[in-house]
Amino acid sequence: MGAASGRIDALVFMAGIVAGVWAFAETWVALAGFVASGELESLTFADLLGVPFWVLAVAVVVIALATFWGIGKLENRESSSDNRPPGRSIVARTGEEPQ
Repeated sequence: MGAASGRIDALVFMAGIVAGVWAFAETWVALAGFVASGELESLTFADLLGVPFWVLAVAVVVIALATFWGIGKLENRESSSDNRPPGRSIVARTGEEPQ
């Protein structure tokens, strides 16, 4: 969308993608031996920590929910001190940056 509308940053981003793909393709022949030289054993984060996968998955979900809850509390505390509706920022309400 940005590149189609002529935005410079989007055009630079697209050029970077093309350059990266081209560079990877050009160096693959030289790197293929190195990539295949190591042990091709799969090691997951759960294996590294020595816990079952489901324990790590539950921990990630609990951490995410706690983070969302904590951020919600911070937003509500901030909005109550500024007389704003809970969960609404100045930018969302007026479309302007706070001063």
